[in-house]
Amino acid sequence: MKHCKRILAGLLAAALLMSLLLLPATAAQGGSFTDIQDPDVAEAAELLRLLEVVDGTGGTYFRPSGTLSRAEFCKMAVCILGKRDMEPAQRGRTIFTDVGPSHWGRGYINLAASLTTAGDLAGTGEGSGAGDRLILGVGDGSFAPDRAITFGEAVAILIRILGYSAADIAPGASWYDGYLSLAAESGLSDGLTGLSGGATITRGQTARLFRNLLFTNGKGSDSCYLVSKLGGSITEDVTLLSLDESGSQAVITLSAAGGELLTPKTERTGLSTQLLGVRGEMVQDKDGKFLTLLPNEDDDIRRVSVSGTVDANYITAGGEKITVLPETLVWKNGAATTFEKVWSYLYTGTPMLLCYGPAGKLDYIYLSSAARVEGDVMVAYADPEGSNPFASLTGGDPEAKIYKNGVPASVSDLRRYDVAYYDSAAKILYVSDQRLTGRYENAYPNPTAPSRVTMLGQEFTVLPGASADLSAFRPGDTVTLLFTSGGQVAGAVGTDMAESTTVGVVQKCEGGAAEVAPLVDLVNADGEKVVFRGAVSLSEKAAAEMVGQLVTVSSTSAGKLNLSKLAGGTSVTGSLDVDGRTLDGVPLSPNVRLFERVGRGPTAEIQYDQLTRHTVEASKILYAAKDYSGRYSVLVFDDVTGDQYEYGFAVYTPAADSYGAIQTNNPHVSVRYGNGTESQSQQLVCGTQFRKDELIGIAASLETIKEEQKLGRYVRLTEAEGVTRADYDPDNHTLRVGSEIFPISREVWCYNETTGHWFEGEDGYARFELARAYAEELTVYYDNSPQNGGKVRFVIVQ
Repeated sequence: MKHCKRILAGLLAAALLMSLLLLPATAAQGGSFTDIQDPDVAEAAELLRLLEVVDGTGGTYFRPSGTLSRAEFCKMAVCILGKRDMEPAQRGRTIFTDVGPSHWGRGYINLAASLTTAGDLAGTGEGSGAGDRLILGVGDGSFAPDRAITFGEAVAILIRILGYSAADIAPGASWYDGYLSLAAESGLSDGLTGLSGGATITRGQTARLFRNLLFTNGKGSDSCYLVSKLGGSITEDVTLLSLDESGSQAVITLSAAGGELLTPKTERTGLSTQLLGVRGEMVQDKDGKFLTLLPNEDDDIRRVSVSGTVDANYITAGGEKITVLPETLVWKNGAATTFEKVWSYLYTGTPMLLCYGPAGKLDYIYLSSAARVEGDVMVAYADPEGSNPFASLTGGDPEAKIYKNGVPASVSDLRRYDVAYYDSAAKILYVSDQRLTGRYENAYPNPTAPSRVTMLGQEFTVLPGASADLSAFRPGDTVTLLFTSGGQVAGAVGTDMAESTTVGVVQKCEGGAAEVAPLVDLVNADGEKVVFRGAVSLSEKAAAEMVGQLVTVSSTSAGKLNLSKLAGGTSVTGSLDVDGRTLDGVPLSPNVRLFERVGRGPTAEIQYDQLTRHTVEASKILYAAKDYSGRYSVLVFDDVTGDQYEYGFAVYTPAADSYGAIQTNNPHVSVRYGNGTESQSQQLVCGTQFRKDELIGIAASLETIKEEQKLGRYVRLTEAEGVTRADYDPDNHTLRVGSEIFPISREVWCYNETTGHWFEGEDGYARFELARAYAEELTVYYDNSPQNGGKVRFVIVQ
């Protein structure tokens, strides 16, 4: 006998393995029972209520820890058989001496004692012998209706409901041993370990037992009891997209295989929002009404919050770089799309669910509705002093987690002017301390109740709760805006109360105008990542020196930017211990953001695993900022990984005299490289000569000459011949070159000098494996020593 849906330790055990949790039912959730704390029991009781098997003990109480009498169990058995309408006809009979006319359960007991394992009244169908009856007396003509039922008795009755007779039960030391053995084998007793056959069973345990019955196959049946006997249905491969219990009736939307949207009717209440975005089996009753969702046991569900760079092929969450294919399915606002269409709209703090299938492949992403907050948002206007100022958002839920600026936090990490909203689906309180100070330029539709405000040339969405704050200011004032992690304005205070936490890098600064990109994402009212643009009052020389600098940005008049260089967020005197993740003895935040630039080139975000050196000296750290807990949360390096260069064969174009004028065109340099086919980098104006096809690395500067970008820095690669296949460590992607161990660059280029072809692969590791397989010996080129971040950048085979 096989279990229709193997419920590991109950329906939600699989969900718990996937970090899901059903909420206990509450009075606010309609007809659910309010006194059940165990989520698995709450789920079981709710299913039985919907199937009219139980109705509690009055009001919204279930008394899960109370015992259940034999008479009460008879009633449940009759109801689960769908024979309730036959009960009145059995009230006039006397079968057991202690179940007289005045006993409330007489009809149910008589009916249960008259039904056979085939579900028929004795004498009206096959198998009408006494051994085939569902319920028996206690042996002396009595039934003991008010005695608490034992686990062995309860299991025996349900095994008979599944169609098994006495002939199917193996003998044992006690009469119930064979029944318990069959229950364990079938899955009927899943989640009820440790109960002996003679022990009394609680109402909560009974609910679990009956719930298990629904999803257990009957004797000789290929489908579970719910389907084969109750006319219900189970639909595989559906995903719960939305759940709305705000009205008089819950509205549920699911996606079936092939993308069809389903909106079944339901009387279900108390369904956990933790199931939003989860894939599994939809359970419906005989009328097609939704009962529950059984999560796929083989799926691995991860709930993450974006905490760094998002690109067309990956997201960063919790300091981890998570690869996402462009064609990956994304559920957003109940509609199917792909990652390549939405990645540019994902920002720091965006919550999402990642579903990995049995093979470990990312099957889809579900974007929580809280990705753009429109609901309740709170600002901590007073010093929390160690308490949680946002407790009303979570309802005091002890399971609620706190994430501040994308990293797990605690109540002690909360500060004055923090902004929070609660994602009930993920059970996470998202907290942000993102602030921006500047001139209040405009309000729409008016300053009294603005829905949008403009600052530093950018228009931001104002949440309803922030209108009161902003009504105290007028356009022209200097204000500090308080943002949610989704980029919406949740409050506003004077600059004497709070200052900006926004730091950016100057991308352009010429012609009296500047362009500044914040290091941490800000999002405007159109859902676009903010880049501040405006006029600056700087000399030509000062403007040129500002390019590539880290600055705080503010404004005192419309259309203008004030830029202040940062010498460093805090004083850094010691080195970064890469392995220990400490800077000058101070820990790094778990989601520390790392940035790197080469000279006056653009600032790019990097991942921690790109730091292959063991230490980074203070002189190579351009900026270091601490978070609310005193840990370093932002570091900006000056050329420590070598990964900001483009490597390849030098293509040098010398200056040439122009016709008819005494001027010389600028010399240029680029590099050629390839992944199957050859490509060439951007040409940069340079002042250094390069030999044709020498192997170099070049990094661009943000400075320009006649609108052409200049070469910032370059490096000539060092050659090492005679490196063998055996020198490679595939587990760590390192290569022994002489007495040194070099990391292989993830972007290493590999060239076959004999055939003139480039090795092709999804990344440098794959290309290197192909080159290594082609030739026993390799000629490799590296940029620096391993101690200074050097890596193998280029490989040639013959």
